Amino acid sequence: MHYMPDSDAPREDRLPLFAIDDLSFDYPDGTAALRDISLSIYQGDRIALVGRNGSGKTTLVKHLNGLCAARPGTLAYKGQPLAGPLLNELRLNVGVLFQDPDDHLFCNTLYDDVAFGPMNQGLAPEIVEARVIENVNSVNLGHLLYKPAHLLSYGQKKRAAFAAIMAMNPEVLILDEPTANLDPLQEKIFKKLLQDYEGTLIVIDHDLLFLYDLCDRAVVMADGHLHHDYGFNDLVSQPAALREHGLDFTFRFSCCGNHPHQVQPHRHHQKTHDHNREKAHLAANGGTAPFLELQHLSFRYPDGTPGLRDVSLIVRPGDTIALVGENGAGKSTLAACLLGLNKGNGYFFVDGKEINEADRRNLRKRVGMVFQNAADQLFCPSCYDEVTFGPRQMGVHGDKLEERVRKALTMVHLEGFADRVPLNLSGGERKRLAIASVLSMEPEMLILDEPTAGLDPQGEELLMEILDHLSMTRILITHDLFFINALSRRTVVMHDGRIIRDYPTVEFLADEHLQAVNELDYTYKSDCGQRIMEIQQRANPQPPISA
Repeated sequence: MHYMPDSDAPREDRLPLFAIDDLSFDYPDGTAALRDISLSIYQGDRIALVGRNGSGKTTLVKHLNGLCAARPGTLAYKGQPLAGPLLNELRLNVGVLFQDPDDHLFCNTLYDDVAFGPMNQGLAPEIVEARVIENVNSVNLGHLLYKPAHLLSYGQKKRAAFAAIMAMNPEVLILDEPTANLDPLQEKIFKKLLQDYEGTLIVIDHDLLFLYDLCDRAVVMADGHLHHDYGFNDLVSQPAALREHGLDFTFRFSCCGNHPHQVQPHRHHQKTHDHNREKAHLAANGGTAPFLELQHLSFRYPDGTPGLRDVSLIVRPGDTIALVGENGAGKSTLAACLLGLNKGNGYFFVDGKEINEADRRNLRKRVGMVFQNAADQLFCPSCYDEVTFGPRQMGVHGDKLEERVRKALTMVHLEGFADRVPLNLSGGERKRLAIASVLSMEPEMLILDEPTAGLDPQGEELLMEILDHLSMTRILITHDLFFINALSRRTVVMHDGRIIRDYPTVEFLADEHLQAVNELDYTYKSDCGQRIMEIQQRANPQPPISA
């Protein structure tokens, strides 16, 4: 029997586009991913597929585009078993945007990547070209049409992958964490494109504020089971259900307007260094001595693309800095320079001394980084091996190594995970494991690139607690204004490879003009949050929290 919605049930005389019966799925290592799923999806449905990290959402949609076979269980598409020629038809009609955009991009240029699908549909060259131009422009990447995808920023890759899917005019569109790592402007562009999409839409996301006004049906998964099939407003009206499934976002409203740090004197482009009479560069004076300092640093990629332009920055011990800006502003490039991976033109001081090549290599022992995609730095067969890899390279062994492993796993709430396989963990668990693998090296500074991307609200709350208890110097590269507000004292704003503001976080949060012109305005999410909480208030006499 199909699992029917708790409200607004589809009419029984309609033929489901997808009909799933008693579907279960285990991964090769025996990990149970799906259990007894029965679900009907109808033409024109707009479904939010939600649940905690690791609940089985991605595995389920891999069945909907034929990547995984329905064994045991059955899956019918347009009333027919999904096999043979029908499977080929489905793959041409169902577009899936995966979590990692690199899974989509493999050609020499962005143009070729977006043209690949329409060309394989057998369309005429002039139609292919028109679709490429239309869809690349729709995601604001027209100026990068002939650039190789591997030279794009992560957010630009995400938009390029979306353009490649939409160029095929899919009948069904499935998106897995579509807004992870996107700046607010691009989130709004995505939402507008999806609101205009007229086909069947399935969106995996934890961001109910993004899904609001986009989806009218919410399918909730937990531990591989289908738990609920609600109308979307029915789901958001039930705070207890949101908490049960790790979807309660109201913690984000609990400290709005109550920034924990004191306001400092206002200044733009703080003075970062001095010059002597011969105009030689000297380390900055005043306050705590800098741990790291950049002076007039510029960097170009091998193809000549500017990454950084005349950047000067001080990082003092104990700083917590939010590094913000639109996709492609240069944030990750700057982080790679601070880590010693990118070597630009300019001056780089550590502890007041200009570094040489040997110092640059040793810097990686003192500065740790957690990448946007945690899977990029997880490569060992067990969590234990991941956490011990870095310290072993530093010559740590014996009881000292075991103590570092225990301490690092405890700090990220992964006690008992030592023997687990990293790539079988949920997205949130992998993110925390990546942090543990860096913490075990006991760095003096930690850089986190988009730490909240892909996490469910419960995972975000846990991560914020973990980061708040770290006493080391921290740089957070993020578009998440809540995390900026809760964790950082200072905000550095980048645009087009330059630092355009460096000032206290409280002043950044009050600088509405800067947020608007630099694509950091999340006002639409505040509006959606207010409307969701009004729904909760109507359904519950005493809502848990007020926006």
